[in-house]
Amino acid sequence: MRDRLYDNLVGIQREMLKILSEVSSITSNPLALEDPIDNAWHPKCDIYQTDTQWIVIVELAGVRKEDINISITSEYLRISGVRRLEMGDPPTCYFNMEIETGNFDRRIFFPDISLDKDDPRVFYQNGILRIVFDMKPVVERLIPID
Repeated sequence: MRDRLYDNLVGIQREMLKILSEVSSITSNPLALEDPIDNAWHPKCDIYQTDTQWIVIVELAGVRKEDINISITSEYLRISGVRRLEMGDPPTCYFNMEIETGNFDRRIFFPDISLDKDDPRVFYQNGILRIVFDMKPVVERLIPID
């Protein structure tokens, strides 16, 4: 019973994040939709749609290509990995620390449109990750009347 209750709560949380993500995409002030209590940092991203594509751009300055993982489910795109910054000699005193390092994780829920999720195109250059999904054309079929 406890496991079923937990699964139901996780499902509700997933649906709430999906709704917030959709609402956030139409406002001028996007919401941070990741759990602020976890140990990972969450890279900033831009998401937009053209007439034929759905595009995700993620800011990953200082992250090596081999340290990035991209996975996909039917519900979301997940970008995770690690950023390591070499400091050289350990500093004796920090004056400012704003660059997040260590593990990162970002889940982006898919919109309610038909996308080709089997063949995204992925580009990584100058710390910017770009993932492009083609939109599937809407196929309409005739249904005969008996």
